[in-house]
Order: sequence, then structure tokens, then C-alpha cells
Amino acid sequence: MTNTENAAAPAAERTTLEGRIYDSLVAFNKEAHWPELRLAQVRQHLAEHLTNDLLAYYRSDILDKAIDAARGEYLTDDTGTAEDEAYNQAVSDVVAAIGALLEDGK
Repeated sequence: MTNTENAAAPAAERTTLEGRIYDSLVAFNKEAHWPELRLAQVRQHLAEHLTNDLLAYYRSDILDKAIDAARGEYLTDDTGTAEDEAYNQAVSDVVAAIGALLEDGK
């Protein structure tokens, strides 16, 4: 494998992982009943949904990248609403859940 091919491999994995996280968030938004869910339920459901969806990638190198990718999901234009705060807390829960998977795998 050439140096160019080696450099392209991590970028391809990151793109695949980011796509997987995005697809998982889209699926979550389709099935979530926002007005009916309590904020804690939203956090728990999103964390469980993403964690379960990422189990197929249960390798430490991928989980490290998953944590970085999940951190990229924090809202940067946070309006301070309860929904935005719950979403950002859910992202934190996802990071913690993936971190726990990483620790369990060691």
C-alpha cells in the first residue's frame, strides 16, 4: 500500500463513520415524538439508539473516532432552549456511552 493509500484509508473510515452517525440521528429524529418525550427520555433514547447502532464498529480505533465524530454533533448555535440543552446533553451521553464501550473492550 502506498503512502497516499494509507492516508486515504483513515479519511474513508471517518467519512463512513460520520455518515453512520448522521444516518442514525436522522432515524432517531424520524421516530422521536418530541412533544411527548420528556427531556431525560430523549437523552436516554438517543444515547441508546446511537450506541446500539455503533456496536457494529466495536473496535477501539473506530470507537476513538466515533467519540470525536459524536463530539462534532454538539450544537454550536445553541439557543439555550430546553430542547437544545437536552440535545447537547444527549451528545454528551453518547460520548460517555461510546467511552464505556471502549473501556469494556480493553
